[in-house]
Amino acid sequence: MRDQVKMKMNRIATQFVQGSARRKRNLTRRKGADEKMLETLHSFLDLKTIIWMLPIIFIFHDLEEIITIESSMTASNYPKTKFVQQALNARKKLGSTAAQLAVSAAWILLFMSFIAWTTAHGGSFLLFTAILNLFVFQAFIHIVQTIMFKGYTPGILTSLVLLIPYCFLAYYYLIENGLLTWPLMFASLPLSLIFIPVFLIGNLLGRYFIR
Repeated sequence: MRDQVKMKMNRIATQFVQGSARRKRNLTRRKGADEKMLETLHSFLDLKTIIWMLPIIFIFHDLEEIITIESSMTASNYPKTKFVQQALNARKKLGSTAAQLAVSAAWILLFMSFIAWTTAHGGSFLLFTAILNLFVFQAFIHIVQTIMFKGYTPGILTSLVLLIPYCFLAYYYLIENGLLTWPLMFASLPLSLIFIPVFLIGNLLGRYFIR
């Protein structure tokens, strides 16, 4: 009886050791696959490319808004809630036509291109990080609006497919290169708030030139 118990305990111990070794091999294999994926990513993208992707991502995002803004403003299938009505009224005040939005986009694109250029040529990453924060905030707003509107809202597709993935990728590259620290991150937050009225100037220009 004692020998049977001893054999059973040895068998359990052997299975445990084998299982641990198997898990360790799988973990090593998975880690190797992750490292290989990161190496492949780095072979296609470097930090300077990530920086110059900033205005390009913005162009694609704003193109979606420009193309769909007028049809979304005339849609009548939105819920008749206070939030939806306030959002529509705000959009009308900021510019509700494709032409007005195009003027606003041109203004913001110039601003972002300048930040990308200065950052890529050795400038501080403070402004670049502040823009990334705004991208994340804008994507969050699009998601909230889509939920509240219970339907498509201009900009939601590129927010999910381009804005959010790009921001996480950019943050990753900055952290990996030691360029994004907690002090810089905290310093960029108030700067992001300052950029909001700067970008709103583009909406005012759109309403001024396109009536």
